[in-house]
Amino acid sequence: MHSIFETKHLIIVGVCIALIVGLFILSKKLKFSTVCKTMFYVGIISETIKIFYYIIQNEATHGGVLPKTDLPFHLCSIQIIFVAVVNFAKSEKLKRFLLSFMFPSCLIGGIAAILIATNSSLNGMWIITAQYFLYHVAIVVLALNICTRKELKLTVIDYFNCLKFLVVLMFFAVYINSIVDDGSGKINFMYVVSPPQGGLPFLNEKHGWLVYIVHYACLVVFCVTMCYIKPIIEGIKAKIAAKSVVSVEETDMGEQAEELAKEVAAAENENAE
Repeated sequence: MHSIFETKHLIIVGVCIALIVGLFILSKKLKFSTVCKTMFYVGIISETIKIFYYIIQNEATHGGVLPKTDLPFHLCSIQIIFVAVVNFAKSEKLKRFLLSFMFPSCLIGGIAAILIATNSSLNGMWIITAQYFLYHVAIVVLALNICTRKELKLTVIDYFNCLKFLVVLMFFAVYINSIVDDGSGKINFMYVVSPPQGGLPFLNEKHGWLVYIVHYACLVVFCVTMCYIKPIIEGIKAKIAAKSVVSVEETDMGEQAEELAKEVAAAENENAE
């Protein structure tokens, strides 16, 4: 078991919360493009520290090779690629598509990573502890910026785009885990192989992998839906309002047609007389 929720971890969680609040307030004064660029550089620095740290730590067994378990294929690590695309891609449609996914994945993934920290991040050198927690603080701040910026204004369409991309990533994660599997049982990118840790009440393999992965998928969809609950409610209200307008218009048109029919009938009666 990881040494989570002990004194050291609780202090770090408190510091992370303070940093998230403070950095989010400061970031609101910046342009969103500046926030994205800053996150890009934070990601590069974070990944560089991680690469050198784990290569040196495992030099005796792996030589100068990064262990496969530390490849950037976890949900939080892969955000570096998405941030790079958002910064350098010219297609606004592609950027929005990625941002619609990054909002819930950075928010949920970042918070979960801070609360359920890895053993190495808590018990390793100070530099890897700082790298781990500061990086996840940064992606949470980015997620908060994505969902609060008026120029983005996430919608129900973004919600469904996010779900579509989640399905793609699920298959991607299965393939990646299979490709880089080394037989150690430690490779578990995006947790599609097995639960994040043992003893969890809902995410466990008591009834086999298939039941676990269904539970996992349902939990992910639920969390994403909760992130998008405001746009979903607004979308439902807008649809109901649109139907009401159409219904009123149809009623008005019906009444006008009925009055016109009466006038025509009256005119025909007068002509007949």
